[in-house]
Amino acid sequence: MSYKIQVFLILVSGLVFSDELPIGFTDDEWDNRFLIDSMGRETDPPIGPIRSIAEYEPMQGVLIRYPLGISNEIIREIAGDVKVYCLVSASLQNSAYNSMNNAGVNMDNVEFILGSTDSYWTRDYGPWWVVDGNGEIGIVDFTYNRPRPNDNDAPFKVSNYLDVPFYAADLVSTGGNYMTDGYGMSAATHIAYTENNECNTNDQSSIPLAPCNYVDDLMDEYYGIEEYHVVADPNNEYIDHIDCWAKFLSPNKMLIRSVPASHPQYNEIENVVDYFEQVETPNGEFLEIFRVYTPNDQPYTNSLILNNKVLVPIMNSSWDDEAIDVYEDALPDHEIIPFTGSWQSTDALHCRIKGIPDLSVFEFMQGDVNTDGVLNVLDIVLSVNFVLGLDNPSTVQYSLSDMNSDGVLNILDVILLVNEVIE
Repeated sequence: MSYKIQVFLILVSGLVFSDELPIGFTDDEWDNRFLIDSMGRETDPPIGPIRSIAEYEPMQGVLIRYPLGISNEIIREIAGDVKVYCLVSASLQNSAYNSMNNAGVNMDNVEFILGSTDSYWTRDYGPWWVVDGNGEIGIVDFTYNRPRPNDNDAPFKVSNYLDVPFYAADLVSTGGNYMTDGYGMSAATHIAYTENNECNTNDQSSIPLAPCNYVDDLMDEYYGIEEYHVVADPNNEYIDHIDCWAKFLSPNKMLIRSVPASHPQYNEIENVVDYFEQVETPNGEFLEIFRVYTPNDQPYTNSLILNNKVLVPIMNSSWDDEAIDVYEDALPDHEIIPFTGSWQSTDALHCRIKGIPDLSVFEFMQGDVNTDGVLNVLDIVLSVNFVLGLDNPSTVQYSLSDMNSDGVLNILDVILLVNEVIE
């Protein structure tokens, strides 16, 4: 039986009793997970040096899928500011349009990318974005860690639609288990290694795991990741995704869940915190760790940073307000917006939405504040004027001046820019 027929039968059997596939494996998918290796593709890597784009960098839109995994209320909020790119089959496009339009979504900011999908977890199978050595933005794909060929093809569809370069690494992974600081550092749980046979490991307890040269070399060669922190998943859940318990808020800040001492995962979570507290940031300081209290495994870390807003999943719990306070303390220049939904501890808002970087911003190198294609003293002078309030930056200039991507223009950005100019 051919690979495509096998996968088709698996998908059909998974849909007999459910309208949607689960975020985890179905029983049939688990029995046939060997098919994942057949879905891979490989290209040459982008021209170096390569830089992976972080979630908190400027975004022109988001990627979702119809039938939806999020409410039209969330889509309406997002489409008020940026584009919503919606993956949808041709047969459902009218239904998708009517659903959003009837809910008051700004349809001028909705674009449909036609193609079949298997599920709505665009975070997990959606594209990973990089800037190559020529300053060109592109997609570097991976093999999705589920035997779902339509989902696995989504990054290629997005590449064609947006007309951006497409690359692919021979690597099994998933977006919910990947976060990057935008400066060559990334973090993930153990499945980053254990799901790649070349690593020859089933280590699910070490913090951190011993390096896997095969994966680490690909992360460096294709994504520009020079420092890859792979740790045992402290949640001890089936999903093993880092976004279920942590996220980078900026190059200098990280959010990690906390639980009461009586919680069965308390020790594992605190061990991970101890580890990341010793990780250095690009400015040479240690990561500043913020904690959000999740006594009943609330998915508060599974939020979406979208430019100057943070969309936070809440549970109508007595701890919701405290979680929002943590975000407001950590990101004082962002608007924190809570949303209810069909959230679970292992699957919430972040899992179902994927950012699309602002392609116009990445036409210019970071620090090229006057957008003339050269980093020099003129950029420093203009950056100083912005910090002192003598000039008002445009949206693009603000992003290019924010050297540490923390959403604030201050003397730290000027220092980083000076260092870039004199190197």
